[in-house]
Amino acid sequence: MRTAILTLTLGLAAAAPALAAKDAPSLKGKRSALPLAVAASTGPMTLFVEGAQRLSLVELHDRFVEAVDGNARSAALEEISRSHPRTLGDVKSLFDIFMRFQEPVVRDAVMASVRLVTPDDNALEPAFMEYLKLPESEARIFGINGALRLRSLRARPLIEKIAAQRFSVKSPGESPVLSDKNAWQTQYEALSALAQWQGTKALPLLRKKAGEAPAVGRLMAAYLWKESLPDIARWAGGKGLTAEAAHEALTEDVPLSALRETRAAMLAILRDPKADRELRHRLAIKVGGSSYPEEVDALLAETAKAKDPEVKLSLYGALFASRSPQTIPWLKRLSADDPDPKMRIGALLQLRVLLPAAEVRPLLEAAAAKDPDPENRQSASELLKAPPPVRP
Repeated sequence: MRTAILTLTLGLAAAAPALAAKDAPSLKGKRSALPLAVAASTGPMTLFVEGAQRLSLVELHDRFVEAVDGNARSAALEEISRSHPRTLGDVKSLFDIFMRFQEPVVRDAVMASVRLVTPDDNALEPAFMEYLKLPESEARIFGINGALRLRSLRARPLIEKIAAQRFSVKSPGESPVLSDKNAWQTQYEALSALAQWQGTKALPLLRKKAGEAPAVGRLMAAYLWKESLPDIARWAGGKGLTAEAAHEALTEDVPLSALRETRAAMLAILRDPKADRELRHRLAIKVGGSSYPEEVDALLAETAKAKDPEVKLSLYGALFASRSPQTIPWLKRLSADDPDPKMRIGALLQLRVLLPAAEVRPLLEAAAAKDPDPENRQSASELLKAPPPVRP
């Protein structure tokens, strides 16, 4: 079991990119019912500007709908994604594109435009209210996102009503019926809006809904990590849908500021050998990825003194996840001397990312020739032939 957990730790730590030093608030596609990241278009771009005036969204709508050339459509979408809706006609044009064209890249661009709406754009409220009241799930999703940006007090009761409904299935994949899938996505979007809008006030509802649809755990982690961590820790290692919700939460990206606020609490769990293994493993990745240089030094010192094998394994996971140059001497010792073959090859994989190819090559050659484990020798030989990885 120790080897299995460690292998997972090493694989995720090596694959995960280092956390950014600053957070950038955004609506992430995997937490939204529909993907919201705007895809980069290919081919030459044409900036739709007449004189010094950028075309309105109404005009861009017409250009996009009438375009027959792929590059022209991509250029129109690019402009749409950067255009701030100012009038009810603009919102109507966005809605028309959103409903008529289901391709992710099109809806991405439309939602990028909607995200530019602010509470100062209160003249747009009637349009988003109208779409919230329509029966189609896509229309409601469009309305929810616009109302969220406006912080529309008139719209919030409608969103709360959608969010409070009982999930008919635990995930969209559980039902072959398209209407069930769409209803699930609409409700998830409503819960996402409330989590961002109401903060801790939405937490009781999120807890309840996580017991119906485990993916709600992602919303708890993304928007209310500090407040949700006790629930997540309690659910982890249990049974049923809340245990699945804990897994969803633990695998979700969490803002750096929230990780920093809860670092002490996460470390306390890492140091508890009785805590659930997956919980400690996932938190180790978050601790390591959010650690400052001086904290990496402290982790190295604590690891050297740790006696309990479970605690030491958790600390190892945090150090691997840090991807810090400060771990290089420690990794070199592990690659040469650790009794666990998985640990030795894992350390070599980490060193390939942290060191220039010329410096890591002698370590790989030594492992290929002398490592006691035949699989490690083969892996090291293959790594010598592989192209160098992208360094952070």
